[in-house]
Formats: sequence, C-alpha cells, structure tokens
Amino acid sequence: MASGQWRALAEQFQVICPPGGGPGAGQVSCGHWVSAAGLRGWVRALLDQGITSFRCPRCPDTPWLWQELCRRGFFSDEDRATLEAQILAQEGARGSYRQCPRCQHLAQRLDPGTLRTPCLPCSQRAGGLYSFCWGCRTDWRDPSSHADLRCPLQAALHDAPKIQAPRAAIHGCPSLRACPGCHALLSHTGQGFPLVVCPECRFSFCYRCLGLCRGRRPTCAIADPQLVCRGDVGMR
Repeated sequence: MASGQWRALAEQFQVICPPGGGPGAGQVSCGHWVSAAGLRGWVRALLDQGITSFRCPRCPDTPWLWQELCRRGFFSDEDRATLEAQILAQEGARGSYRQCPRCQHLAQRLDPGTLRTPCLPCSQRAGGLYSFCWGCRTDWRDPSSHADLRCPLQAALHDAPKIQAPRAAIHGCPSLRACPGCHALLSHTGQGFPLVVCPECRFSFCYRCLGLCRGRRPTCAIADPQLVCRGDVGMR
C-alpha cells in the first residue's frame, strides 16, 4: 500500500484527534493525539491488507511500535488478542514480532542488531525495565547469560551435528542455522542448492556462508556455528 493510501485510510478513521479528544484518546511518543476508536479501525484495515507495521500518519518517518500502542491502553484485552492473532497470521510477521514470555503478548522488535527486547507493558507493571531474549524468549539478565550455552537458542546452534551428505553443497554445514534476518532456527533439506528462504521473515541467504547465495556451485567457506547473542549471525 502506498503511503498516500494509508494516510487517506487514517483520515477516514480519524486516527489523529485534537488534544484530549474524547474517551480513550491519548498522546503517543511523537506528540500527536490519537483516537482509540479510530486507531482500532485503522489497524484492522491495515492488517486486512497484510500491513503489520504502523507509522504516524502526520509524521510517517516515526514508527508506532505495537507495544507502545498497547501500553497506552488504546485496545481492550479482547481487541488486543484478536489483533495479535491477525498479526501473527501475516506472512513474514514473525520476523518482527515475538510473544513476551511473561505476559504472552506481542512485542515488536526495536533493533535487529540486538537480542535484548523490552516489553513496555511488563516494564510499566514492574516499575522498571523488563526485557527478554529475542532468540530463546527467556528473561534477559546480562549479555553473557545469552552468549553461551545457558541460552537455549545458543545451545541448540552449538550442539547441532554437521550434515553428512558428501554429494550435497551443504555437506559439513551445521544442521541448524539462525536466520541472519530474524534469528529464527531453520535447517536445510539436504537436497538442492544452498539457498534458503526463512519462513518467518522471508530473508534469503546461503546456508554455507550465511551471505548472499551467488551461484549453483558455491565455493564459499562454511561459516562456523553462530553466536547469535553477540550479533554473529551472518549478513543482514
């Protein structure tokens, strides 16, 4: 959907409202006031068209993160559950969203360069910042606890046996890889070319070197098991 279309849709649902504009209205991080009823209708309309990221209609370079919208109280519990189910049903959405292990609601990823993922509603309830590991969905304590074998995601990558298929291009590769785009675990069928496409975020990469797949007969070196929590997951 072109930017003009989703802006027109926002106007149709009257998402932006005057300060203090009606029951449930609230101010978001960019400074604009939002109508709760208008926002709910707009989000539903965007999800119906496969759009799972939201931006301010007045300042479109400013993202509205899902956890911020939820923390502001724009959605009832029933609305939120319905909308989150609709988000997860969209192709590629799981590359940008994870369920918080504490509240089980969705958190949208802030920074693809780190696994530390804050949950704003849980932080608000706890009275301090609460974060979890994007990869293994356990409580975040410190970087070292998710950079070694105590992190289940890292342990799975470290312990994965190598593929034994002498005639295949992926012979000798780890049997599990983490997608360089979203860190989802995936494996190769053992047949065909080393190009794989992540079913979660649709990122494509070479299963051997974790970079771009440049040919049918790859000569690239086989990358070592990844250290996901240190950012060593391959090309983005």
